[in-house]
Amino acid sequence: MLIIGHLDPAAIRERTATAVRLIDPAAVSRVPASFPGLRVEERDAYVVAPWHGREDGERGEAFAARLQAESGCLVADRRNGRIVELGQMAGRAAG
Repeated sequence: MLIIGHLDPAAIRERTATAVRLIDPAAVSRVPASFPGLRVEERDAYVVAPWHGREDGERGEAFAARLQAESGCLVADRRNGRIVELGQMAGRAAG
């Protein structure tokens, strides 16, 4: 799963998702409309999307890239304790 938000990188290295501030609620409302049927979970201060080996993993990655581009947040792989560099994927696999 991908964790998307304004996250504390030190906490991610410890495999904990700790937000340092809320992610832009307008972006969280707007971006999912470009990915109909994608199952994302909104948490208190971040969003969780499917990734590697999961149904809709590629769309989850594209969703994370788009949300990151619109909000300036981080994308993390909490399970492996690392920040994910998604590059220019925001348009790929949308819709």
